Amino acid sequence: MIFLCELSFLGRAHIPFNAGLLATIHDAFPKEHISFYGANRHIEELKKEVSQTLAGFITWREIVPPKSGTAYFRRFLCELDILRRLFDLLHQQSNSRLVLTSAYPSTVLALKIARGFRSRCRSVQVVLHGMSGVVGKRFRHPLRRFQDMKTALTLFGNNGVQYIVLEEAIRDTVVNNCSLLVGKIEALEHPISPGQAELPAIDLGEPIRFGFLGLADKATGFPVFLELANNVTAKYGSRAEFHAIGHSSADCDVHAIQALATKPQNTLISRVEFLASVAPLHFIILPHEAESYTLTASGVLLDAIAWGKPVIARKIPIFGSIFEKHGDIGYLFRDDEEIKEIVGQILQAGDKSRYHRQVLNLRDARKSRTPEALAIAYQDICRRNA
Repeated sequence: MIFLCELSFLGRAHIPFNAGLLATIHDAFPKEHISFYGANRHIEELKKEVSQTLAGFITWREIVPPKSGTAYFRRFLCELDILRRLFDLLHQQSNSRLVLTSAYPSTVLALKIARGFRSRCRSVQVVLHGMSGVVGKRFRHPLRRFQDMKTALTLFGNNGVQYIVLEEAIRDTVVNNCSLLVGKIEALEHPISPGQAELPAIDLGEPIRFGFLGLADKATGFPVFLELANNVTAKYGSRAEFHAIGHSSADCDVHAIQALATKPQNTLISRVEFLASVAPLHFIILPHEAESYTLTASGVLLDAIAWGKPVIARKIPIFGSIFEKHGDIGYLFRDDEEIKEIVGQILQAGDKSRYHRQVLNLRDARKSRTPEALAIAYQDICRRNA
């Protein structure tokens, strides 16, 4: 029996990842019964994303997780109550496994305390999408430091608990900076959702379209994208187009943006509208800040792989490692000046053959991240926690 629980996301956020994870687990252990616990709306969206066959195989259970923005201790108490009730059910299954599909620091601490009352569930896995305080400076105030992820990961030990991150570069960074997690943290490549259809390939031709996807904020590098758009359109005019497809942060004045052919919206857009906007793009730009994405996987990178869109990405470990593994899938830049040079070279060269090779390499990368391909890797991870 495998129990999955989503305690962080109540709506559509992280639906593609959870769908890919469910499909991967089912492919790895097709005879195991799977139950998924999550908020009502999240479950309804997730059922649409997975295949009808898989949706029918899973037992869906509604819970009421804490809302986004809930204070640490209030979140902790809510999560502790949910996890204790879940462990009561797990206690009845001698070979059960619990998988938390995401986790705040409070979630990890609540898990350890709840598990202390019920030890029959031998295997627990926690997918970590972010790890505040594990690397770099930590809060000096003791209360704030207590609430970061490094405290949660190291407090009370990790016997029987296995942490999963979504890129090998993230795992290597963590174990190199926190010896207590050596042997406790595994890397599973970010799986592609079974509902993530491959977009038709397009030829490189003018206007060459560059896209920025998702939340337009500083951490994802939106100011860099905007400066690039202003600079390139001033120099090359209509030969290049820049599209920001997603939603704006609270401090982003979309009316002041002149250089973008598509501006970020103030509200979330539908999946259908999102895909229709992405399809004509030639390149997806990933100007993510290094500090914010040292220990965080990029969902936009996975989108680029899934849709066969070559990337122009900042040269940081989570992006550099993908290039090392899959070859020429786009371009890496070191600073804000180099990205301008790269875009200029693309416009001047118009190298259609190289662009075609990049798309083919992305198709190979996509194949390596399907649930079917990742099932064996997930089996190996589970074996190491048996």
